[in-house]
Amino acid sequence: MSDNRPDPNRPLEWARLRAAAASNQFQQMLREPPRITLAKAAGIGAGIALFAVLAVWVWIYWGLPRVPDADTLWATNRQQSVMFVDSEGRFLGVRGPYYGSRARLAEIPDYVPQAFLAIEDRRFYEHEGVDRTAVIRAVLANLRAGETVQGGSTISQQLARNLFLTREQTVNRKLREMVLASRIERRLTKDEILELYLNRVYLGDGAYGIDAAARRFFGHPANELTLAEAAMLAGLPKAPSRSAPTESLERATARQHTVLAAMVEAHYITPEQAEEARNQRIRVITRPNYERSMGYAFDLAYQQARDEVGDNVPDLVIQLTIDKDIEDAAANSVRRRLGNRAFGRRPLQASFMAVDRTGAIRALIGGTDYNTSKYNRVTQARRQPGSTFKAFVYTAAIESGFDTEDVRYDEPIVINGWRPRNYDEGYRGAVTLRTAFALSINTVAAEVAHEIGPNRVAGVARRLGITTMPAQGAFVPDSIALGSIEVTLWDMTSAFATYMNDGQRIDPYLVQRVTDTSGRELYRRPPYQGPRVLDEQVVRRMTSMMGAVVLRGTGTGAQLPGRDVAGKTGTSSDWRDAWFAGYTADYTAVAWVGHDDFSSMGRTTGGTLPAQIWNDTMRVAHQGVDPHPLPGIEQPARSPREVEMATFFDGLADAFGDDKQDQSLGDVLERIFQ
Repeated sequence: MSDNRPDPNRPLEWARLRAAAASNQFQQMLREPPRITLAKAAGIGAGIALFAVLAVWVWIYWGLPRVPDADTLWATNRQQSVMFVDSEGRFLGVRGPYYGSRARLAEIPDYVPQAFLAIEDRRFYEHEGVDRTAVIRAVLANLRAGETVQGGSTISQQLARNLFLTREQTVNRKLREMVLASRIERRLTKDEILELYLNRVYLGDGAYGIDAAARRFFGHPANELTLAEAAMLAGLPKAPSRSAPTESLERATARQHTVLAAMVEAHYITPEQAEEARNQRIRVITRPNYERSMGYAFDLAYQQARDEVGDNVPDLVIQLTIDKDIEDAAANSVRRRLGNRAFGRRPLQASFMAVDRTGAIRALIGGTDYNTSKYNRVTQARRQPGSTFKAFVYTAAIESGFDTEDVRYDEPIVINGWRPRNYDEGYRGAVTLRTAFALSINTVAAEVAHEIGPNRVAGVARRLGITTMPAQGAFVPDSIALGSIEVTLWDMTSAFATYMNDGQRIDPYLVQRVTDTSGRELYRRPPYQGPRVLDEQVVRRMTSMMGAVVLRGTGTGAQLPGRDVAGKTGTSSDWRDAWFAGYTADYTAVAWVGHDDFSSMGRTTGGTLPAQIWNDTMRVAHQGVDPHPLPGIEQPARSPREVEMATFFDGLADAFGDDKQDQSLGDVLERIFQ
């Protein structure tokens, strides 16, 4: 009997057999209808539902942040912002978004939060983050209108959006907003939520929170808001950029009326109160351009604050030592005194700095206009101080045993090939050091510096805080006597403040205190006691000499009625720089005028523009300050020796008829000692 099975040793026949069997099986499956049981259908449905739920959960919850505590929420998602206030806490300016100071519910009038509750979330204290009634009402209103006319978001939802989400109009964002609002409600109390919302809500013109908005729009903090102002602010969250009173007072007023009506409906205020608020005239302030003059101080203060607190704090409130009134006086004087010379192809520039006895900087002007030039001429510019540097020459001389009444000759001299000349090109003959200093005689200052040695002069300047002096032991030119080595105005102010402070160094500082906007203190200036660098008697003799400069010398333009003033004028060669450095018992200030390109100002001296700027500013600085005597300011009476000298030289003048040279000594002595 023959075997019909394929030969297993023939692979091709086996493959054909398996293909035929598979084809038969597939045809049979197609002919028979599928049999799906109820259990199988339920299983498939449950799987699909589970997958859908999982997909929705991932869609809503994936990447959703955890809600931290209230203190952490305060700094969550804040843009970097810096607010500057003056020594009295008055607002000076802001860089970046404006967050203001923390407004606490207990410190603001009740009608402020009530205004927001009335228009934004009247059932705030009843729901748990999502007001389902308001959501349904908003959905119906939107369906009737065919567009979005109501949002239905609670204050908790708005806070969640402001802290964690974007403002995009999507279903996903709305659902995530609801979840986060519920989490916030479980994490914080209602009052904490409301307070945080009032401090973070955007109200237009770069202002975040009610305190920032109150200061920006009305010029005062949130705790001074009137009912009318509060209602106007509460109307802004719906369209802050369009409705801000600085953008459109008409739209802001219309929203204010809507809020007042809502407050009456919610029984927060009476109709009479609402009507009174509607009739109140609201004064919206024009934001002053503080950057124009304060930008130089802001730059310095911000850098110092960041050095102290680091970069991890997003928002800072920096309290400067600046006195707003003194700063404004200095800025206004610079603009008024320079006038049209501050504009054009080669604008005239000016800088100014004032400190008190503690070293606190009360005014700092780095140029005529920060918006035009951010180059800080207080700290960055190195200029020749001219005759203001003679203060250090004569200080070194007195320390070396010289007396203010010693006599030197004002005459042509040559020192190591250098020929110093006087401003007026004339010579006065024999003069006392006091007279030579008061009249800023160059030849005598050069002679004195040569006698004691230029290195000794540089050493005194270095000791008083002039950081640009040659190192100890290095070569110092003889011309240092007339201020040939460049200095900064910052250093000059620090050095002259030593005379005001009876010989003790001060350390000028600009930042008094740094906090974040919640009020948490991050830095406070530590107490500082400067070292003594000058003997008190040396200081008082120098004060007497510098007092003569202001009383009857080159600095008369700096005189303050009823105040003791000492100081020194300075003008560099070819009138490239003009200075006045002066002090009273309460303040030291230095003013400089010049061109950035070192070109000539055309006979502008330290006794003109700089002394005038100094005088204008110091008049304001001393308002309300009791007059205090300046130790050593007293001027000595004419001694018999001085009378004899004056008579002698007057006799020579009669004998030789040289009125231009010798006779002037009697006139000079009369001016100095009358």
